[in-house]
Amino acid sequence: MEISITPVSYFDLDSVIKLWNRVNPLDAVTADLLETRVLLDENFDENTFLVARDGNRMAGFVVSAYARRVPLGDHDPKGDRCWITAFGIDEVYRGKGLATRMFSTLFDKLRALGKKECFIATYAPGYFVPGIDVKEYPPAISFLGKEGFEETYRPLSMDAPLALFKVTRELEVKEQRLIESGIKVRAYSRQDLLPFMKFLEANMPADWVRVSRANLRDLTRGIFKPDQIFLAVCDKPGAGEGEVIGYCQFEEAHFGPFGVTDKYQGKGIGTVLLGRTLERMRSKGLHNAYVLWTDDTAAKVYSKFGFKETRRFAVMRKSIA
Repeated sequence: MEISITPVSYFDLDSVIKLWNRVNPLDAVTADLLETRVLLDENFDENTFLVARDGNRMAGFVVSAYARRVPLGDHDPKGDRCWITAFGIDEVYRGKGLATRMFSTLFDKLRALGKKECFIATYAPGYFVPGIDVKEYPPAISFLGKEGFEETYRPLSMDAPLALFKVTRELEVKEQRLIESGIKVRAYSRQDLLPFMKFLEANMPADWVRVSRANLRDLTRGIFKPDQIFLAVCDKPGAGEGEVIGYCQFEEAHFGPFGVTDKYQGKGIGTVLLGRTLERMRSKGLHNAYVLWTDDTAAKVYSKFGFKETRRFAVMRKSIA
């Protein structure tokens, strides 16, 4: 029987999850996670989530996304990008051309939609990991290279223990200097909503704005707390009083994102934001913190607070025009 390649259906999902978790063990998913990240994404298109079947056997899958309904701002400035966020082939069918056939079928669909470049796997609204784990999945990197993908950069994830975390005297001194210069680091309050959104929209990537909007909506429903966001605020009369100039947040053990406006960088604001946020995480009983996606520059700051590299990823790109 010839292997069929079709858009995913509801009846495929259990088989997809079982295959996914077998071939991508470090990035295993549950039905809840698959629904949250993929099926309930505003841009979900079942026609770009393909499955391969050999009779009743799930032979492979590939999950793709593009800005179908909701524009992605600076993440997709020309509207011609698409992403593959996950894929997997049953071991029995590897080396037989099935993955190439699935990718070819997918790219035909995406080209017909006007897409010109494809990325692995940085679809901001619903990525699982930033790219391909270079240590755990080298065959996947090799396959993608043969398919014309080129590596663009290598982000990393980091983890830190929090059980014994303490704010150092050095950080307290930095914070006091900021206070003396008119800058205060404190927990978010609801009166900060408008200046906080103004800061985000003027200074941060579009996806960070989207995440903060979602968290602040959850705050109105009581499922996100104000002290899960820390702000750096200009507190000096006559010098932008009340202006938000930096922020940091966490969701359970997930730390970040955090950022400071260009004008105020190099003053230790990010260090204080990071330290006070980790302190709050520990006070809430969290024993660990993790950053899923960062770069080597930011990693130097994180390392000062006990973060260590956990995984390294290859972000890859291909022109499909």
